[in-house]
Amino acid sequence: MINREDILYITKETKRIQNFFESGNFEKVIKKTKILLKKDPSQTIFYNLIGLSYKQLNNLELAEKTFKSGLKVKPNDPSILVNLGATYRLQEKYNEAKSALEHALELNKENFNALVNYANVLKDLNQNTQAIDYYNKALAINNKNQALLTNLAGSYQMIGDFIKSKEILRNLHKEYPQNVLADQMYSSIHKYDDDQTHQKEMLEKLNKENISSNDKMVLCFSIAKSFSDQKNSELSSKYFIMANDLKFDTIKNFDFDEQTKYLTSPKHIFKDFIFEKNTSSKKPELIFIVGLPRSGTTLTHQIISSHSEIFGAGESPILKNVFVKKFENDDFIKKIVDLDKNQNEFKENLRVDLLSRFKQYNNNLIILDKAPLNLVWLGFINILFPTAKIIHCKRNLKDTALSIYKNTFEGWALPWSYNQEYLVKFIDLYKELMAFWHMKMPGYIYDCHYEKLVNDPIEETKKLINFCNLTWDENCLDHTKNKTGIKTVSIEQARNPIHKKSVNLNENYLKYLDFLNKISE
Repeated sequence: MINREDILYITKETKRIQNFFESGNFEKVIKKTKILLKKDPSQTIFYNLIGLSYKQLNNLELAEKTFKSGLKVKPNDPSILVNLGATYRLQEKYNEAKSALEHALELNKENFNALVNYANVLKDLNQNTQAIDYYNKALAINNKNQALLTNLAGSYQMIGDFIKSKEILRNLHKEYPQNVLADQMYSSIHKYDDDQTHQKEMLEKLNKENISSNDKMVLCFSIAKSFSDQKNSELSSKYFIMANDLKFDTIKNFDFDEQTKYLTSPKHIFKDFIFEKNTSSKKPELIFIVGLPRSGTTLTHQIISSHSEIFGAGESPILKNVFVKKFENDDFIKKIVDLDKNQNEFKENLRVDLLSRFKQYNNNLIILDKAPLNLVWLGFINILFPTAKIIHCKRNLKDTALSIYKNTFEGWALPWSYNQEYLVKFIDLYKELMAFWHMKMPGYIYDCHYEKLVNDPIEETKKLINFCNLTWDENCLDHTKNKTGIKTVSIEQARNPIHKKSVNLNENYLKYLDFLNKISE
């Protein structure tokens, strides 16, 4: 039984701990809240404070464990259920995430946080139409939440409904003019050939004295894109250089060798490994599209995922999240490359685990993953999934480099792309690695040339489908009808009919972006 003195102490300490949480001192939150938890293990807030702190520290396993402990005490607590669901989502345990959030919604179908988090899970699974339904349910409860409105606009973009997306983004601009993310999203789907209204608005924001460096960076990328639409290569280049320099300045402790070790290590790991030749004519369980970013991977994804037997998962983080953690583990590497049958069980368990993660997207269809830099893991893929199909997207490297430099990527991904020197070096390393894979695994990788695809889409599409051991599907001839979600910076281009406008586009920028002259095929 808790006495009055304990209650007063707990109340006072809880307020202090909440201040620690808001200031980002998560270690202290965990330490002090655990003391309170021993005094009163019935308080929901304690489990949430500890679990959310572990989550902020990226210790998702302890966050999950903490929330589960809370549910043992309060099995129907909605806040713990929502936090557990969000944690499961970050761990790619999508089925578990849905189960926890569905429980919360059973308790209260108008739980705003549960609705938003459930929609987020559906969006991760590329089930964007269903995600929109849940975002709209949350919108009916609170139509002023900026994060919700941004996610809803993004989901409409993913399914190609640019009209609805633009409507939401323009309203965001009116209500929250300081929200430059809305400007960035709007610019990604707007053509500035004739309408310069939004371009002028962005230039006015850029010239404000109190603008932050990050907001300036976001606006510069978007303004550069607008001038690119207007075929003004000089001004476009000016703002692209400003944007990339601002972005690169925010990247702390950048180490190019550390960033690119994954491109160089496979040549050492698999130098003496002999891959088995595969001539299987069976339908694959998995198809991977790899290549440099902006090399045509999204277009290829939309074409292939138009097939009735394929589910397009987009850029799945599954392989990266699993292999990055294990890449420097010598014991893991030895077990993977060991041809001794004693390691077969280890490999089979890993294969089953990975496949089950992919099958969360759709258990009945072939899963298509288009994370470009999965090219790093091709050796592992070959060993674990010898019947998987690998499609390598190739494009004129100067065009590819220009397109990479013209875009900003989510979060801190691809930090090398914001520096001209490192971008050139990365492309050289990419060329070396792909040459190595082709040498080690002849016939396992299909090179899909962007220029051939846009010049003769019917013939090249038939070759792609044939390579995947699938029967022909007429749906593949018109990828614009494909509602599979697009989450990349190609969100607008890949919704349009195939065109040749971007072929040799680099020629318009060579005198403004000299680094392009340092790139060779």
